[in-house]
Amino acid sequence: MYFVMKIIATVVISVMMQAGTESIVATTPREAVVDFMEGLENRDTYVMEKYMDDSYVNFITNVQGDEAVVERMNDALFSGFTYKIEDMAVKNDVAVAKVTITSCDFSGVLDAYNTVSYQYVVDNLYTDEIADKDWLNAQCLELYVEQVEEAAAVGATMETTVFIPMVDDGFYGWNIIMTDGLMSSVLGNLQIPTGQ
Repeated sequence: MYFVMKIIATVVISVMMQAGTESIVATTPREAVVDFMEGLENRDTYVMEKYMDDSYVNFITNVQGDEAVVERMNDALFSGFTYKIEDMAVKNDVAVAKVTITSCDFSGVLDAYNTVSYQYVVDNLYTDEIADKDWLNAQCLELYVEQVEEAAAVGATMETTVFIPMVDDGFYGWNIIMTDGLMSSVLGNLQIPTGQ
């Protein structure tokens, strides 16, 4: 009886694993784009981990600071975010999606941040706290987030067409070939500060 139960359990587990693998392999390029865009907007852990090599995804996921401040930044970044898949070209194991992105215009955020952070350091140069790296990083993150929020509050939007290349790895499905240029376009020409 034990032997029969063991065989049944092995078959059931094998079928479940195969079904899971088939659903992953069956992912289409369109589904890959939707998964990425929705996952990025919602900071889905699986999506973020999958594309962690990109500095923008890494920044959004791993920026160090107060949780509430980081959440404010992410809310502002995606406040005007929409996307529409316009076209999809697929040949063998490569694909390219043409996607129209509408987002807030964040192109001036880094320049504004550089100005206010410089002034902040100058104004606080002779305080004891300025030598505390953790304190200074927290203040700089707050200043950066304020610039992101201000840009989002202005309400200026931009529409960008991006071409998203993908490859089918034959096992896990379609993977987007991520670049910083692509992510900057997706996020309204946002430039991230170095050292964060």
